[in-house]
Amino acid sequence: MPIVVAGSTLSPAEAWRHEFVSALHARLDGAVDREWLDKLIAALYQLNADQDPRQAAEVAFVTLGFDLPSGDNQH
Repeated sequence: MPIVVAGSTLSPAEAWRHEFVSALHARLDGAVDREWLDKLIAALYQLNADQDPRQAAEVAFVTLGFDLPSGDNQH
């Protein structure tokens, strides 16, 4: 079903972004920096365009909770 916002039907990429943002905002209580979110979406969309955006947001949310290990072997 197409997503319509302000009378305009969203493109598939816009609809994916809309659903991803909605799901991530719900998990983060709306406390998301827009510039950071735009960068996250740019990185994730190309890998997840064929995936459910709400599920991709859930995976991103869980992943963002991990700290990178410290050490000389980081890449």
